Amino acid sequence: MNQAINEFKNYTSSYDSSEDMIRLKINHSYRVMDYCEELSKSLDLDEEKTNISKLIGLLHDIGRFEQWKKYHTFSDKDSIDHADLGVSILEKDNYIRKYITDNKYDDIILTSIKNHNKYIIPSDLDEEELLFTKLIRDADKIDILYLYVIKEIDLELDDGCFNDVVFNCLINKKNVDRKSLKTKTDRLSVSLGFIFDINYKKSFEILKEKNFINIIIDQYIKKTSNKRLKEQLERVRKVISNYIEEMLEC
Repeated sequence: MNQAINEFKNYTSSYDSSEDMIRLKINHSYRVMDYCEELSKSLDLDEEKTNISKLIGLLHDIGRFEQWKKYHTFSDKDSIDHADLGVSILEKDNYIRKYITDNKYDDIILTSIKNHNKYIIPSDLDEEELLFTKLIRDADKIDILYLYVIKEIDLELDDGCFNDVVFNCLINKKNVDRKSLKTKTDRLSVSLGFIFDINYKKSFEILKEKNFINIIIDQYIKKTSNKRLKEQLERVRKVISNYIEEMLEC
């Protein structure tokens, strides 16, 4: 992993880390790498596979840096799918070899990165591709919720509440499709809905221990003057809390 970390430092050094968004993604990548390690160990993966998981965590957002440089946004809708861009970067001139000398895991690494941000996981992945894709999706979501807690992500709300489609997704324990968003406030529903796309018990243990959901909901209840949104958030809090407990009992 030292080779990979050094190359990642070399790659990101060409971007201006004094920019908040570049700094955010560098730090996010390292934390996601660490979460991948923690989740892998909870699944009793051997050292080799744990290191592959960590490498995927380190590289999952490598497309974000060029996305920000070219488009000055992290909105895939308004620019380019950052996961697909990341795969292209790693494939170009076989750049992935700078991170790992053996090509044994290339398909797993690239498939996991490509699918870490998709609404649903493709049904045609093999067993190992599915394992590592689930790992990176969990690790990424955990840290995105952390970014809300420390207010590196601080969404602006409008005067309304969640639209019926996204609210019904949340109370029916479904993750939210970005295509259903209509307002600025609706964007919060996507991250709250992450909970219903979490795969591993250890992930739920981390989320419960760190109390991310309650902290986030408290932040936005304080932030809004809309009584209906406050009521929606309290109801979502209860649904998520119960869901986490159900998953921990499985």
